[in-house]
Amino acid sequence: MREKTQKNRGLSFLLVFVILATTIVIPGSSATAATSSKIKLYNFVKLTVQAAGLNVESTYLNAALKAGIVKDGDFTDYSKYTTRADAAVILNRADEYLHGDTVDADFLDLVLKNRISDISKITKDKREAIAKIYAKGFMKGYSNGYYIKSREFRGSEYMTITGAKGVIAMLKDTKKRAKLSPDGQLIRTTNLPKNAKDYEYILETYPNSFYEMKFMYQMSKYYYKPVELVDYASPAKFKDINFHGGDMQNVLDKYLNTWMERVETNLQYRLNVNYKSVDNAWINNLRSTYTQYGDAYSDKRITDVIKKYVGVVKKNKIIIQSQIISVEPSTLYKKGAGYYVRAYVKFKLTYSGTKMTSDELISGDNVLLNGLKKNIWFDGVYDIKLGTINGSSDGSDYYVTDASLVDYN
Repeated sequence: MREKTQKNRGLSFLLVFVILATTIVIPGSSATAATSSKIKLYNFVKLTVQAAGLNVESTYLNAALKAGIVKDGDFTDYSKYTTRADAAVILNRADEYLHGDTVDADFLDLVLKNRISDISKITKDKREAIAKIYAKGFMKGYSNGYYIKSREFRGSEYMTITGAKGVIAMLKDTKKRAKLSPDGQLIRTTNLPKNAKDYEYILETYPNSFYEMKFMYQMSKYYYKPVELVDYASPAKFKDINFHGGDMQNVLDKYLNTWMERVETNLQYRLNVNYKSVDNAWINNLRSTYTQYGDAYSDKRITDVIKKYVGVVKKNKIIIQSQIISVEPSTLYKKGAGYYVRAYVKFKLTYSGTKMTSDELISGDNVLLNGLKKNIWFDGVYDIKLGTINGSSDGSDYYVTDASLVDYN
């Protein structure tokens, strides 16, 4: 009995030793390295002051206070680690000290509303600085996945020493900053699609397959040699085409957002319908995205087609729900008299009764979707046509003229 007790004591001692050995943090271990890789506020301020070339008469903090890079009350303890939100505030003030306020007010508003998905989690007093730092390409944030135009900032995460040095270097070396599209999306310059030259820029959020899909004019048969900028134009050349005798760039400046909103609204209504709630408002809102003829007969004809579809929806208890609808303005191109813009959609649907075709299930001119099944998420990339019947259009009357969703492969 005693021998057994001694053995148990020996085992207990060995167990305690193993536990202690595996939990003690040894200097230089990964746990210590992870902590030491973070940068404290006073060091971040010091590096920023040095990069900005400020005159330091007493301390780096006083120099930063004098220049307005930090302000009284910003932080109570400069020995704490620097969060990404803290860094954004300090960096933005340093950049404005050196270069002035360079962010356009409308662009800033766009970024605040549409490009930072977790902006509501950040205290209000830091949101503008974060949006400006994003807009100027200092801090790119983190992807929310393909086809999602907003990015996550993660303001509460801590800056590493390496990361801090990288963004602070951008105060003077502006070439290191990320490039953004006119609508505030992150541009990528590596791993480009094969036909990258056909686009003005390539966005981080879209995969190469999105860009490499053929344009409508590449799938058409011509019985003559088509002339670029007359018979067709790639997205890269779109702004150079003649618009009813006027300058296309001026038209885009005025109406591009309107065109994109009409396409997106069109897809939103077509890919979000419920037999229980579809009503006249749904019909009218969808109808408003299509060509406005201005004569009762033609306008009624399109409305009647939509009403007929609603009858099918109710009869077959159709429910369609979208998860992503992403219309990308930089893909706008010309074929003949029409303009096309590329969109990615992801949705699922259900219905009752016998098997139905995609053309019956979804509203549109021509809907042919390969592999569409009940209650299974379906996605695809499609080019939606915009146009007008007005030969002297100023651009305001361009609507969806062809709502086809066709899988050509």
